[in-house]
Amino acid sequence: MATPYHVVRSAIAWPVNNREASLLLAPAALLLGVFFFIPLSGLLSLSLLDPGPTFAHYHEFLDNPTNWIILARTFALATKVTLICLLLGYPLAYWIVSARTWVAAALLLAVVLPFFTSYLVRTYAWMVLLGRFGVINQLLMATGLTERPVDLIYNQFSVLVAMVYILMPYTVLVLISVMKGIPYSLTRAAASLGASAAQNFWRVFFPLSAPGVIAAGLLVFVFALGFYITPVLLDGPNTMILPMQIDSYVNGTLNWPLAATAATVLLAITLVLYSISNRFVDSERLLSSNQSTAHSAGHTARHSTSAYIQLIDFVAALVRGVGHGIRFPAGIGRGWERLAPGRKLLRGLSLLLVAFLVSPILIIVPISFSSSRFLDFPPPGLSLQWYQAYFTSAAWVSATWESLGVGIAVACLSLAIGSAAAMALVRGSPRMRRIGYQLLLAPMIVPSIVNAVALYFLFARLHLINTSFALVTAHSIGAVPLVVLIVAASLQSQNIILEYAAASLGASRVVTIWRIVLPLIRPALIVSGFFAFLSSFDEVVLSLYLSGPDTTTLPIKMWSGIREEITPTIAAVSSLLIAFTIFIYVSVAIFRQAGERQAQQVR
Repeated sequence: MATPYHVVRSAIAWPVNNREASLLLAPAALLLGVFFFIPLSGLLSLSLLDPGPTFAHYHEFLDNPTNWIILARTFALATKVTLICLLLGYPLAYWIVSARTWVAAALLLAVVLPFFTSYLVRTYAWMVLLGRFGVINQLLMATGLTERPVDLIYNQFSVLVAMVYILMPYTVLVLISVMKGIPYSLTRAAASLGASAAQNFWRVFFPLSAPGVIAAGLLVFVFALGFYITPVLLDGPNTMILPMQIDSYVNGTLNWPLAATAATVLLAITLVLYSISNRFVDSERLLSSNQSTAHSAGHTARHSTSAYIQLIDFVAALVRGVGHGIRFPAGIGRGWERLAPGRKLLRGLSLLLVAFLVSPILIIVPISFSSSRFLDFPPPGLSLQWYQAYFTSAAWVSATWESLGVGIAVACLSLAIGSAAAMALVRGSPRMRRIGYQLLLAPMIVPSIVNAVALYFLFARLHLINTSFALVTAHSIGAVPLVVLIVAASLQSQNIILEYAAASLGASRVVTIWRIVLPLIRPALIVSGFFAFLSSFDEVVLSLYLSGPDTTTLPIKMWSGIREEITPTIAAVSSLLIAFTIFIYVSVAIFRQAGERQAQQVR
């Protein structure tokens, strides 16, 4: 005979049964199945079955020596970016986990700040800095180091600098996540046994952080392989890489089978590298319903989570800290710095990297108020003419409203679909969690150019190009995984006893979710909605392929402006985007803190 406890447990306790889990996962499965996995399957079939079963397209692609040169160039660029990110990011990550709290706060803010800036804004900032008459060339000529402008842009150097700048935050945050899990007692014990600072670092600390180095390196390498926007804007056809080659097949020669073949090759390479990275980042344990397992995974190097989770963790810490002082996760400020060899060199490199991360954003704002008709820095005078040009332009205003509408729709859709899927995965069976997690996070692994081409082929056949439906659907594919990650992390930290108590008082499962679970995870819902909106508002590649004259978003308008004529109007738009992001950031902080207070009252 069942005891009252078992009756309650069977009535409300998770794991959910297969029917309930299927209902919760159905919207996400429908969205990703129809608009992600089917288009990717269409790419594969187009490369193998056009006009009939054949490997001719792969032979054509692989037999062309030029394509091998492009592949080698793509790998070489990704390798250079990865090595530079690791060499510069490791000292900064080490300083952050070892410095005092206020120093770590300033350093971490500098690392996260570029993430809150639009992708195009960051690329545009480097165009301003590296231009023929840009800030750096002006500085070089003013100091007498050069007599004429140096060619710093539209070459591989400018692409390398911008890619390192964009990918550096991911590198540092992954390394921090591993370093803060290394027990301080180990390094202290080594010091007590007579180990010098160099011995302590190289024989104790560095080997323990090696899994994070490997994981960060693989992550950055995979991201770098799929870069498209930055190479096109900062180099153009001078240095063709694989994503640019795919685009040339689609929009240049109109060779769709060969474009599908090249995209499949890039996808295969990415999936192989992702499989290797899973040996160092045990991502499956993230969604474990066992709280002790989750806690252990968050504090050991062996089970460090992905860069996305670490980024969300630190951003959430910053959000909670607005107006109340930043509260860092455990492990920050442990006093390791005195054990590091070459502390002055460590600080010097880290400060240079901080200046590298912050300076592009700080230069954009003054230029937007320039009275000059050109990109002069420092501005010869102050004026609002470029802001006036933006607000009086029907094209700019229309693009802004289009982005806002699409972003809000994406945030609402992704929040509903992702939250239900996260609930099924966290409270579901281990088998469903293992399979569902990998499938739901697949859009974060596939290069955006591959996803864009696959969706373009699908929507072109359905005559849905240049529609808001295509944009909202495509943007939601990337936003749903972000919502799943954030909401799942919040769900697994909640005390399930509260759900048992509600069931014992006669509450149905629906009432329990509505009255107990959702209030508890409301802060996570707010943050996840914020990230979903930003991911849509900043999306460029998908919008390039799916938008048209009637659905021009703000990033597409900026893209056209940057490629056709670089004027300070772009700087004004960039400054407004930075201000808009900060406004949303502060608003999320306020709502999140209110949600946390209400959740504490529920507990």
